[in-house]
Amino acid sequence: MADIFWGFFLVFINFNLSFNAHTLNILPPFLGYLLLARGMESLAAESGLFSDIRPFALGMAVYTAVLWAGDLLGVVPRGMTATLLGLAALAAGWYVSWAVVSAIQDLEERRQAELNGTGLRQAWAAMLITGALTYLSILLPFLTLLFLLASLAAVIAFLAALWKGKERFEALPMPKAAGGVEEA
Repeated sequence: MADIFWGFFLVFINFNLSFNAHTLNILPPFLGYLLLARGMESLAAESGLFSDIRPFALGMAVYTAVLWAGDLLGVVPRGMTATLLGLAALAAGWYVSWAVVSAIQDLEERRQAELNGTGLRQAWAAMLITGALTYLSILLPFLTLLFLLASLAAVIAFLAALWKGKERFEALPMPKAAGGVEEA
């Protein structure tokens, strides 16, 4: 579950250094998606939903790696192509995060344990709403800063809820193997 948390941390938190037309994202999202995929693989035995969404995380890792390299080299798509690719990536990213929340809630049900799934779902909904409002603020530019701050608060709430769930998961006893022996 730690890989899931740190993966989302890298996906959602960005620090950029810019040099003329070149941008270096210090916390590259593609590494976050790779961590998510690794976390999904490690949790697949706990809930099959994790293995169902892993290909999407790997696809996003490839896509964001291409974007990262393009930003670094100063080669970025422009115009309608950039907009359409950006919207498709946004939708895929929202799907991955929603599916992870659903998988954690499934894990809660399977393990009969409270892993903060409800709080995580609420924080995800806040991220979705504030993210949509931020994009819609193109129509009302004077609200952009307000929506950006609200989006940041929602991301922090999501990461905090995920951390709480991670801590609770790590405190759970290991599941028993078929022979009644705890797995390592």
